[in-house]
Amino acid sequence: MHTIQSDNLCAIVNSTGAELSSLHCKKSGREYIWHGDATWWGKRAPVLFPILCSLKNGSYSYKGKKYAMTKHGFVTNADFTPTLVKDSKIVLEYASNPDTLNMYPFDFLFQVIFILEGNRLSTTYRVENWNNHSMPFSVGAHEAYLCPRESGEIFEDYYLEFDNKGTYISETIENGLLNGETHTVVENSNILPLNYSLFDKDTLIFKNISNRRVSLKSKKSAGVIEVDYQDAPHLGIWTKKGAPYICIEPWYGLPDETIHDGDIERKAGIINLEAGTDFSWTHTITTS
Repeated sequence: MHTIQSDNLCAIVNSTGAELSSLHCKKSGREYIWHGDATWWGKRAPVLFPILCSLKNGSYSYKGKKYAMTKHGFVTNADFTPTLVKDSKIVLEYASNPDTLNMYPFDFLFQVIFILEGNRLSTTYRVENWNNHSMPFSVGAHEAYLCPRESGEIFEDYYLEFDNKGTYISETIENGLLNGETHTVVENSNILPLNYSLFDKDTLIFKNISNRRVSLKSKKSAGVIEVDYQDAPHLGIWTKKGAPYICIEPWYGLPDETIHDGDIERKAGIINLEAGTDFSWTHTITTS
């Protein structure tokens, strides 16, 4: 475990999976991140790479060869190496190796960089393609926030507030895959009141979302979590019925479609990174 601090916040990061394990206010002691109770879900904020969500039949093909990979990829349980640990910054790295090559036939370096400044935590995912050909991948965040956060509150006291008023349409999931159908979640508003029935069809997936920021707020208490996902094209929102958390998940990638032919280079939302180049993306969590 590694700890970084700013004047206002303290963050704890686990080298296993480069997972954010805690983010709390130093003055009040208020915790923002779900504590990973396996009764509901044992993870807290897994990093998703080199795929996210589910593959059709748990596998994909590349240049005619078939490979198996579990949901959300393999770095969620990988042992990252800390290459920089300062008071307010951590850099963790994971590189391709014989184990990864059996699941994903590409050489890469994957970095996760955490920086605390004031009341804001920024997380950067950086990918280097070490191959002499393009490398297909997806990457995404999966932070789970305590909801409810305060004593005496319930899940339904909370809501999500988008920056822009409009109609928000979710893709529909069938057995973990996109089935080509959609359903309207918010109409002519920027407020999404939370209730567990929203997740009867699994994760809400806002594909090619134009909004850039969403805030988690309570009708009864003043604390706010604001997630700015910048250029990420897709946004997932997820919880389990009765669970005391809500996941706000910016993504560069999507689940497989039910009609997908399995070729990873044609996978929904995939990034094909050119040989010898790198990709980076930063999302931020701001507390108040």
